[in-house]
Amino acid sequence: MRNLGRCVLGIGAVGVRQLGSAQLIPFKRTLRCVRALVDFNMMAQYRSHTAETITYMEDYLVTFHKMKDIFLEFRVTKHIRAKINEQRRELRHDRPKTRELIAPSKRRRMGNAEREEETERHMDLIFCESHFNFIKMYLLSHFCDHIRQFDNIPMYSSEFGELAHETKINAGWRQSNKNDASRQIMQS
Repeated sequence: MRNLGRCVLGIGAVGVRQLGSAQLIPFKRTLRCVRALVDFNMMAQYRSHTAETITYMEDYLVTFHKMKDIFLEFRVTKHIRAKINEQRRELRHDRPKTRELIAPSKRRRMGNAEREEETERHMDLIFCESHFNFIKMYLLSHFCDHIRQFDNIPMYSSEFGELAHETKINAGWRQSNKNDASRQIMQS
């Protein structure tokens, strides 16, 4: 996560320079959200904490939660997509069918207005149905309390387990004859 965050922020900072004015505000908001999460992660890995570092972590987490709605449109599930398609069918069914009698310029304006309304309803549905209610996002809110209680939280790092898996399990698997490998790994 440490190196990934640095790469993502670097790429994002370069990407901001190449955007048009319409894309700049959402992109900066996205970058600020990712930066807050990466900064929170970096501070959580400190070996010791003070009241000031814990306050920084809480501020980073608050910033992340304020900005994370920029990613909601990417959390669309199949269920939400089905609701959007149903909503689209209902809107198109309710529209008047007498467009042939209308002037082309007015027809174009009506089409644009209908598309805007459809997009607005889709986004409302996405923001109502999508969420960040999953356990990994919830656990972040407890980090500061755990740091106050236990001083640092190296137990949350998966680096040591991954390193042990690489050296012990994978090396043991390669050395075994692949028949009853778990016993051979345990004995080595």
